[in-house]
Amino acid sequence: MQTIRTLVRAALGVTLAGMAGIAAEPAGPPAITPVVRLHLGAAARNAAKTAMIRDVLPGEIAGIRSTTLSLAPGVMHREPASVEEDRVFLVLAGNGEITANGKGHLVTRETIARFPVGWSVDVKASGARGLDILVLRLTLTPVDRQDLVAHTDLNRVAYVKTFKECEPYGEAIKSAKTVSRTLLPKDIVPRMAIGTVETTGPDKVAPHRHPMLEQYFLGLEDNDITVVSDDTRTALKANELFHIPSGSNHGAEVADGRKLYYVWMDFFQDRKGLEWLNEHKPLAPAKKP
Repeated sequence: MQTIRTLVRAALGVTLAGMAGIAAEPAGPPAITPVVRLHLGAAARNAAKTAMIRDVLPGEIAGIRSTTLSLAPGVMHREPASVEEDRVFLVLAGNGEITANGKGHLVTRETIARFPVGWSVDVKASGARGLDILVLRLTLTPVDRQDLVAHTDLNRVAYVKTFKECEPYGEAIKSAKTVSRTLLPKDIVPRMAIGTVETTGPDKVAPHRHPMLEQYFLGLEDNDITVVSDDTRTALKANELFHIPSGSNHGAEVADGRKLYYVWMDFFQDRKGLEWLNEHKPLAPAKKP
């Protein structure tokens, strides 16, 4: 079983061999970046009077910038209007209000929010705990702009939902007891989709590949799983972010008495790759008695 250190050493060995004029061995699995822990609640603990913004895994995925936004109670932060990027807000802890285009939206833990490109967004924390948000920023390409125009009906209004309000779906690689939800359906943000997976152990998400996209896993409350990516096993707990490289054979395992609960974030190379989402089968709503 390879470790992260083994993969790094292997990569260095190939580079040095090339510099020395020695034929390099065939490339192995993509290198795995260690998990990154998100330090939620930092602004409130430090009584920060301004927003605390931190880059997470900078440069890890081309065209994607991930930042944590932490606000102490009463602190407000403005995301200025921009036509260069599309932004998604994942509220991970605390309570507050997000105001855009003159309308306020109350948000709490496990809420997703996205606003049309070109809108400024004001975020304010309330309550005693403050507010912690993971912001995903997609740099728009000319093709992305065409997609926004093609789906104007989805891109002229605010999209704000709690995770539990989002539509459930089934998938062949998951057990019958697993609850999966689509947080961000395709076509709202170009080349991006987001969802959650939740189950209890013993259980697993079967190994699979998707070479058309890069992916993040983010552990939610009580998540305690092992992510298997090619020959590497990585523990992933709550408030930890992990990159699944494009094309890696990966899955997840949860032991008896433990919980699997994470957000997946898919970043597709092009529009054709979105066909992968056809593997997600919408579930019929439960019938009322």
